[in-house]
Amino acid sequence: MRTVAKVVILAAIVLAPALSSAGDSRRLGTAGALELLIPTDARGAAMGGSVNAACEGVDAWFWNPAGAANVENNELSASHRTYIAGITLDHVSFARNLGSAGVIGLSAKVLSMGDEPVYTTTQPDGTGEMFSTSFVVVSLSYARTLTDRVSFGINGNYVSEQIFRETARGIAFDMGFIYRPSLRGLALGLVVKNYGPTMKFDGPDFGQTIQSGEGSNPSGAEGRSQGASFELPSFIQFGVAWDALARGKNQLRMTTSYQSNNFSEDEFRIGSEWGLADQLFLRGGYSASPRGSYIYGLSAGAGLRLPWGGTVTTLDYTWAEAGVFDSNHFFTVKVRF
Repeated sequence: MRTVAKVVILAAIVLAPALSSAGDSRRLGTAGALELLIPTDARGAAMGGSVNAACEGVDAWFWNPAGAANVENNELSASHRTYIAGITLDHVSFARNLGSAGVIGLSAKVLSMGDEPVYTTTQPDGTGEMFSTSFVVVSLSYARTLTDRVSFGINGNYVSEQIFRETARGIAFDMGFIYRPSLRGLALGLVVKNYGPTMKFDGPDFGQTIQSGEGSNPSGAEGRSQGASFELPSFIQFGVAWDALARGKNQLRMTTSYQSNNFSEDEFRIGSEWGLADQLFLRGGYSASPRGSYIYGLSAGAGLRLPWGGTVTTLDYTWAEAGVFDSNHFFTVKVRF
């Protein structure tokens, strides 16, 4: 059984990028629910998002759920990120080890854009009303070690978007594997993310009264437009991680990943993490794509791990480029207990 599992996972890792359809610039703008793509963990973001095969613990739920299989007891993570154009992202995630049954988790991500004034064609200067926009993703997750070298994980994501009085709801699934061969410090990762049915906005403002006739008694008929359905931003990502240097509690880890998208051109990422005494971590990364409108690039960050009795608290910070927008600042606090 162990041999069969290894063969299946290796075949999936090697063939998935080749079998997936390559990214295409003509697909730009065809996917929605892009909040699914925004990272929720400062460590992985600092390494350019290249941690598919090097994610660990509760933060792995976003990058590759298979990485959460190594949770020993309980882990709780909370993040705050200043994104682009005044958008903020808040995230909380939990993982619990159930012994031989595996690891379960629950996560919530909220993207907030603040209040905006309402403008209409008849009142172009504003109606005096304000509307809010919120995007929420709630995830239920599971991970398990299949063999001494292979781990598996899956996420079920509920997506809810609201703009004024219009809403769109959907579900998306992620599935990932991490394989650690006998070569020292090497890990291979494969994740399929954001696969699910299309979504569509609907709400009371899609309906309007159409006036017809003349004189003092015009007649009115109710008309209703239909929102167009949109696909989720699905992709397949393959990653490699290697411990290039390991001397006691000091470690240099190198990471890279390739991502084949259904919604735009492909993406490539590299990163590194230098750990000192297993307490202080310095990180850097770079993300690139042939897409001309791609706003991401360099990233860097640091982390501090603080053991205290039976509890370990980790503080992570990341700075990341965002093209013409202000640079992103990202904070994560993780507690292992």
